[in-house]
Order: sequence, then structure tokens, then C-alpha cells
Amino acid sequence: MGTSPNTKRWSKERRSQRIDLTVPVVVHRPLKEGPQFYERAQTLVVNAHGALMALAEKVTPKQMLFMQNIDGEQKECRVVYIEKELAGPTKVAVEFTRPAPSFWRIAYPPTDWTA
Repeated sequence: MGTSPNTKRWSKERRSQRIDLTVPVVVHRPLKEGPQFYERAQTLVVNAHGALMALAEKVTPKQMLFMQNIDGEQKECRVVYIEKELAGPTKVAVEFTRPAPSFWRIAYPPTDWTA
């Protein structure tokens, strides 16, 4: 599995340990950010500050989104990185406006996830 230079750049800038974890989420755009969409997505990687996920909806850097977990908790996040694949969904990295280590419902999160 190859990693593109951009993905490496994104991972180097992380502030908390990443975990490869598939978590179902619902992503939607706030009203002020443009046309509404609600997309069921899955994370690829998570940390206390955000996630990398596959997203079919077109988004732009710095765009604000809302992400909702399976318990219905919703967090505001910002698009920080987009990697368009030739085929399939785009990889989108988002960061929470405030760290949210408990959002992922991990029983034993890494020690650096304390917010």
C-alpha cells in the first residue's frame, strides 16, 4: 500500500497519535457553507483532532462541515486536506474546531489524546 507525499505531509503534522479505524459517520454541510448534503461515510484514520475519510461529496479546503457519530454526537470540523483518487471516493482530512478524543468512542485511547 503506497502513501502519497501529501498523505505523508498530513500525517507528519498530526498533534495526536493516529489510529487506523473504520468508524461510520454522517457528514453534512452547514447552511452557510453552500448546498446541503448528508453523506454516510467511513473514516480511514482517526485521532483526537480529526479524521481521514473517504467522501464522495465535493468539498473544498478550509470548508466547514459537521460530522456525526453513531451515538448522534455532532462536531464541527474543517477540511484540511483533499486527495482526489483517479477512481473511487476522494480522501478528505478534517480537523475538529476543538479536540474531541471521546468522539470516536475508543475504550483505551492513546495517552496523547488527552484534550
